[in-house]
Amino acid sequence: MSMVRYLILRTLIFVGCLAATWLLGMRDREEQLLAVVIAAVASLVISAFVLKPFRQQASAALAERVDRRVERRREHTTGVDEDAEDAEIQRPQRRSDDTGSDSDFR
Repeated sequence: MSMVRYLILRTLIFVGCLAATWLLGMRDREEQLLAVVIAAVASLVISAFVLKPFRQQASAALAERVDRRVERRREHTTGVDEDAEDAEIQRPQRRSDDTGSDSDFR
């Protein structure tokens, strides 16, 4: 949720900067690309300072999700490995001379 909030705030800052360039007189077709570039640079600078706490919160939430996912994956694979080892230990050992052939296939 914090990532969505950060994205929305960043988009609003860009739209505000774009509206400011339009209000400053960059309305012609030839000036639209320049207005978008100016708005992008201005919103980058503004959001770097203004949205710092929101960015840190979103980053912490994302890191927490990654840590939980890694821990779940580690628990899942550890359990599978232990089950396979237990099954291998509990399986009776066969010798080739008991079965009458050297092959494991029947």
